[in-house]
Amino acid sequence: MSCQQVPTTPALNPYPRSVQVGEFEVAIDGGIWVAIRVRTANVQEQIEWDDLLFIAESFVGREDQKLQLHDIVMSMANSRELVGKVALVKQIPHSQATFGGFLGVLRPWQLEPRFVMALLRTPYARSTLIDSASQTTNIANVSLGKLRPLAFPVPPLAEQSRIVTRVEELMRLCDALQAKGQLQATQHAQLVSTLLGTLTASATPEELAENWQRVAQHFDLLLDRPEAIDALEQTLLQLAVRGLLVPQDPTDEPASILLARMCTEKDRLIAIGQIKRDKPLPPITDEEKPFELPVGWEWVRWANIAMKIGDIDHKMPSEAKDGVPYVSPRDFYGTNDIDFDGAKRIAYSDYVELASKIRPEVGDLIYPRYGTIGVVRKVTTDREFLASYSCAVIKVLRGFIEPDYQYLFSVSGCAKAQAASATNKTTQPNVGLKSIQEYLVPLPPLAEQSRIVTRVTALRRLCADLRQRLAEREAVQARLAEALVHEVSSV
Repeated sequence: MSCQQVPTTPALNPYPRSVQVGEFEVAIDGGIWVAIRVRTANVQEQIEWDDLLFIAESFVGREDQKLQLHDIVMSMANSRELVGKVALVKQIPHSQATFGGFLGVLRPWQLEPRFVMALLRTPYARSTLIDSASQTTNIANVSLGKLRPLAFPVPPLAEQSRIVTRVEELMRLCDALQAKGQLQATQHAQLVSTLLGTLTASATPEELAENWQRVAQHFDLLLDRPEAIDALEQTLLQLAVRGLLVPQDPTDEPASILLARMCTEKDRLIAIGQIKRDKPLPPITDEEKPFELPVGWEWVRWANIAMKIGDIDHKMPSEAKDGVPYVSPRDFYGTNDIDFDGAKRIAYSDYVELASKIRPEVGDLIYPRYGTIGVVRKVTTDREFLASYSCAVIKVLRGFIEPDYQYLFSVSGCAKAQAASATNKTTQPNVGLKSIQEYLVPLPPLAEQSRIVTRVTALRRLCADLRQRLAEREAVQARLAEALVHEVSSV
């Protein structure tokens, strides 16, 4: 038997004229009374009375199943994070209310209800309830038998009231600080976006220098949060691949000649059977080009300048305890680290078979194609390992492309924007190998690639130092806050 869910407005408190019971609509007049049933979804920071289920009074079996003011409603079955969640009944907007399954009600006796609720929300009570809960696949359950032995200190009744008053004052202060912090965070993000946007909007090195001076005046406000430093670092990468971070040298060999030499080298590698000829790539149209390049640069497809972009066969290799690491994006951590020790291991025979198609080497890129798309890793070790078929391996054409420049492009906004456009929006977002091969890459002369890498490396090192200083400052602030809390709690 089911009842229709009837939304109401707490301020008006209207009774429904009827409820749906099975296939029948039952009138609510002629002496038939109703009760509202509070469900797990209604137990939030407070009881939410605007999404209620109306039931016939006859369904309320006992008088003690009716809610009273100052009752504490607890979620007895929920996710592990939410089980034991409590809310205080401060009002009952209808004549009577009861509670549904998976809820328990605590009715404090000769105790301040708000004090009891505050205790139940402490980390001690929450962790004790969660640890005592029985766990199914998705649901944790707290029984009354586990709840009754829960021990907590009980001060005199008058002190309970004083504690509640003080806690409520402090919570209002915390709410105000949080609201102010959120507002400040929004305003700060807008400031960062505006100031850094002026840098990426620069059309020439001279305009960038002028805009940089303007932004530098606000660095004390701009770089006081980790996310702002992340945004600055991403801006530097974007400036680098646009040719605005280092000056051009007219004596450098143009990228067009470099590209022609690359084609000759790839033809040689194809002739000796070291690589296979790529499928023809579509020509680059003016509409595709996201920005203008300096003189001497060229727009190219990624497959044109990589020795190879591919992945291993889509088969599941045999696991072996002491085998070869078989890494996937879940083994990526830090900024360019791979957890080889924690990665899955595969049989050496499978490694030999799969590595014959494409084997990662120093300088190559591991490019995730699923989930964390574009969280790229540059290979810095010559140890034997394979990247799973959830990744593309981008092999560098040595002597023609600076490996670190190819990496800088892969993590720049230029590459990320193309990844976002090419991503298939399925249950698990993914980007196809063909799309990666067709990414547009701004190609500078080889000598300028090296200058860009040197410059960006130095600037990223400064960004890392800024993050470290922020972390140290936050650690000091955390220690001061902890000392303050200790002093307050010891009063």
